[in-house]
Amino acid sequence: MSETSLSISYKSCEDYLLSLPRHMPGQRSLPALRRFISYLGDPHKLPQRKKIIHVGGTNGKGSTCTYLAAILSVCGKKTAVFSSPHLICMRERIRIGEQMVSEAEFVCVFAMVREKLAAFRQEQAGDFRLPFFDFLFVMALIIFSRADVEYIILECGIGGRLDATNALANKDLAILSRIGLDHMEYLGDTLGAIAAEKAAIIRAGVPALSAKQAPEALDVIAEYAATQSAPLHVVDNDRLKIHEIGNKSIDFSYQYRYDKIAGLKLKTPALYQTENAALAVHAALLLLDSDISEATLNAGLMLAKWPGRMDEMAPGIIFDGAHNEDGIGAFLAAVGQLVCSGKKYLLFGGTGEKDSARIASLLSASGLFTEIAACHFDSPRSLTPAQLSAYFNTAQIFENAQGGLGYLLSKKQAEDMIFICGSLYLYADIVAAVTPK
Repeated sequence: MSETSLSISYKSCEDYLLSLPRHMPGQRSLPALRRFISYLGDPHKLPQRKKIIHVGGTNGKGSTCTYLAAILSVCGKKTAVFSSPHLICMRERIRIGEQMVSEAEFVCVFAMVREKLAAFRQEQAGDFRLPFFDFLFVMALIIFSRADVEYIILECGIGGRLDATNALANKDLAILSRIGLDHMEYLGDTLGAIAAEKAAIIRAGVPALSAKQAPEALDVIAEYAATQSAPLHVVDNDRLKIHEIGNKSIDFSYQYRYDKIAGLKLKTPALYQTENAALAVHAALLLLDSDISEATLNAGLMLAKWPGRMDEMAPGIIFDGAHNEDGIGAFLAAVGQLVCSGKKYLLFGGTGEKDSARIASLLSASGLFTEIAACHFDSPRSLTPAQLSAYFNTAQIFENAQGGLGYLLSKKQAEDMIFICGSLYLYADIVAAVTPK
């Protein structure tokens, strides 16, 4: 640990990072970022080159990363994940195995990057800046090099073409989860335009793996892969067969080759996770270039922990980070198939940049909930109570998540269920509300 890092607290690192500009995909210079990564010694190649798996898409990226990391770990591979957003602690974004980076390591590498950035700017790049996401990405590369991992799994932030994670030239696999309409202010207002941005993580001659997409998106992905001579594999849902859905698990099978079918199990009631798990299974088989036993695949899937996705945070209280139209559709499908002898209630909290009117309409029209409440939460991006009132004109509106959850808990009987959905930034407020004082 350097002398400089000894004088820095973890809280001051967080405060500094949070003061930086957020995602700026339209303004980012990937060539400059590549030069800075090279200036640092290309840490993703130290002490030897890591295998890089790059995961893009709209919904399911984080789950796919987590399932894949767990399968590789069970196969004896030392694996690291860079993901976003974090739910409670910023260090969640940088994980080695199942463990997030320690505060001491985070502080040490933060100090190093800040010092190197100052030197780089002085020597080469003038006004080069690292926004929030890019700074953490560079930190992750250094932390992973120090841990000497074998596989680095990188989750795209926004888009793909101009995402900081796309600064790495060499990759071993590109994965695209389900693509939908999100971040349209940056990526375009059609599925085809968004798919073009996300498909740009594919590299020449490197295998690519995609979830089943809408034809408009898959056509773009297939065309881009062809221009790169990149073999494209598609996890077609026709090869997924659901056998049994319970309130806490799903039994399903996936035909990953014409002559190979794996019987799989997930410890979640979320039907949409079967597609993400199948992506991870197929990816692991491509990466390891060998058959992996059904028992090993299941051990990995059962090991995976990814909070905030149909996550039972307390008895009868389930949180899901559905926050765009496609995600809400998947959430409603999951809620609809859950067996509940009582009533189903909903608490919603979203951010202003989403199509909140459409999301509110889908939730209200679903007919799944006896009552819907909506809340503001502790983020400048949260919808205001006034906005929530406009979108949910018959719902009870609350100034905070604790008030909204408390209201529904006052109505809940033992056989009832409370669902919470919307922004993942709402998660920390719900954790605080359900944690005994």
